[in-house]
Amino acid sequence: MKRFRNGQSTLEYVIILAAVVGAIIAVAAALKPKITATYNTLGDKMQNKANDVTFD
Repeated sequence: MKRFRNGQSTLEYVIILAAVVGAIIAVAAALKPKITATYNTLGDKMQNKANDVTFD
């Protein structure tokens, strides 16, 4: 049974990595609407400020 320990450790790391990647994807999907709204608001504010600038 000792010879399978290395393969078992590798499998454990793969499972942990898959769980971490899944959690990152879930968080990104949950935050996407808020990030998009913030980005759009910031873009609108920047556009309004750029429109207010006049060059004499």
